[in-house]
Amino acid sequence: MLVGVYHAIAAKLRTVSHSQTAEFLTGGRKLPIIPVCLSLLTTFISGIALLGLPAEIYQRGIGMGIGFFGGGISFLISGAFFVPVFYKLQFISVYEYLEIRYDSVILRRIGSALFLVSTLFYMAVVMYAPSVALAVGAVSTIYTAIGGIKAVIWTDTLQAGFMYVGLGTLIIKGTIDAGGFWKVIEVAEKTGRLTESINKWDPSIFQYNSFWITTFGGILHWTCFYGLNQMALQRYCSMPSLRHARIVMGLTVPAFWIIGIMCCSIGIIMIGYFHGCDPVGTGEIENMDQMSILMAGRILGILISTLSTTSSGSNSMTAVIWEDFLKQKYNGMDESKKARLMKVITCIIGIASTLLAFACDYMGGIFNAATTTLGAAAGPLVGLFFLGIFSERANKNGAFAGLAISSFLMIILSVSNNIEKPYSRYVLPLVQNASNPTCRVFNSSSSRHSEVHISSLKHHLDPHPHLLHRPDWHYGDPSTTLFARTSPFVYAAIGKG
Repeated sequence: MLVGVYHAIAAKLRTVSHSQTAEFLTGGRKLPIIPVCLSLLTTFISGIALLGLPAEIYQRGIGMGIGFFGGGISFLISGAFFVPVFYKLQFISVYEYLEIRYDSVILRRIGSALFLVSTLFYMAVVMYAPSVALAVGAVSTIYTAIGGIKAVIWTDTLQAGFMYVGLGTLIIKGTIDAGGFWKVIEVAEKTGRLTESINKWDPSIFQYNSFWITTFGGILHWTCFYGLNQMALQRYCSMPSLRHARIVMGLTVPAFWIIGIMCCSIGIIMIGYFHGCDPVGTGEIENMDQMSILMAGRILGILISTLSTTSSGSNSMTAVIWEDFLKQKYNGMDESKKARLMKVITCIIGIASTLLAFACDYMGGIFNAATTTLGAAAGPLVGLFFLGIFSERANKNGAFAGLAISSFLMIILSVSNNIEKPYSRYVLPLVQNASNPTCRVFNSSSSRHSEVHISSLKHHLDPHPHLLHRPDWHYGDPSTTLFARTSPFVYAAIGKG
């Protein structure tokens, strides 16, 4: 919060050649490279990665980690094709491109509205844990409203440093407590969470994931966020030159891979740490999203990354609301009043996302909520940019038709998945009562037992005869529809198509 106050005061005292509006939204296009790189990283490495991804790996294996390597490729694609276009145009709202390319104000506003809805939900998901939602929402809203994009960038930089140190400490101490590196690897391999989870080559999209789904789905998923997203492009276009923007992207790739490996490592360590005493099964916690917090004993790393995402989202949403909905009407307003109006908008966004965060408990946890909604929301919107940039013959009629069809299909897929929950029973086997010093006494009478986890605990490796012919839950519940069983990791690809 002090960072926001500092930049608010500095902006008042400093004589600048640009407007207060530009200062608040783009930092005068003079932001430094390293802080922007770290801010870009922490914006999308949120509670989804730090809470949801380790829990996902604990349940279903390391296969999802492949998607982080696809993310590096998405930076190359974005740097080659998308960032040069938008940097040259210098739009504060990237959705102004839709109006110019397709000659349609309506299409621009539809695109902006889709971004606002998807980003508001994204911010809510990363504030999902009710124990931190109110505090995170309040703090991030205040410092973003006061200091604008510069407060966001420099606060993110501090958060990134704490996040790396916190995760590194957790990995080292967690590995030691779980019995050492090779013990962790042994347990993960024995329970099917290493090579077995990666060795899935079926190209069908009607399964939870596979090597192909995770790789190509990961490239397109991260392109939605690091390539054609207001929060990312606003940072690229705030750099002094296109060369600086590309340097930021180049530096973000190794940092992105490192943080991805660290998040995956926490998931693998949890397998060894909780070997023989699944904490949901024993009633120690209520859901899988609490496992990282349980193992860490504190939530510092989750809090700082969540602050980054919510502050970045608030600033980017303010930019879009002003540029695409309010600028034409209020452009005659003096600069100080414009700046105050934007701060009010930022506060309203922060309050709305904080309230929405408490409603995310009904979507099956952080990771499922994110994968079944964010890709579905971003895919059709990014498809408009793909069509406009790569097809010279595309027009607004084709753009409207494509957006309508892909949006309708995404709604069907996402709603079907969340209602029917075809993969709710897909959990790899766990071990009960292993000789693990980190285990607590198993309490079979706990009222918090999860049916799925207790079933896995009781039937590891040597299942009862009546379970030998049970369905392969990796392909979903056979009684659900194909719409529901379509892998959520291909939503972004289908939406673009």
